[in-house]
Amino acid sequence: MKRRATAATSTRSTRRQWRFDRRLPGAFAFPADYGFVPDAVGNDGEPLDALVLMVEPTYPGVRVPARLVGVIWVRTGHGREAKLVCVPLRDPAYGEVHDLGQLPEHRLQEITHFFDTYRDLDPGKDVCFDGSDGVAVAAQVLSLARR
Repeated sequence: MKRRATAATSTRSTRRQWRFDRRLPGAFAFPADYGFVPDAVGNDGEPLDALVLMVEPTYPGVRVPARLVGVIWVRTGHGREAKLVCVPLRDPAYGEVHDLGQLPEHRLQEITHFFDTYRDLDPGKDVCFDGSDGVAVAAQVLSLARR
């Protein structure tokens, strides 16, 4: 999903097709381009989620070469899920960002606030921000997800 998008989509990897998953309720919008890491599976059995902090949003289906900088943890009814945080390679706006702690505090607050509130209007969906870690932990999460 591109940043500021209000619809969630997902892919069926065997057919390379996108399908509409749900509209985000209320006035919510994704705080970053939101997608997944190919050939990596999260602990929920779905492709491993990733946010790519872009200066300008892209479109669904666009592959963005990116550098891992950290992981946001989200508590769901299925347990604790990882959301990798990445920055695009070769983008001077993020050239000096190599770890989550190097991002502006307000940017991190926007992301964590999104995960605290984006499912508030979905009955029976209890989701909240559950911490964050830097690039070293994120690299371990990615490595485990690719096994």
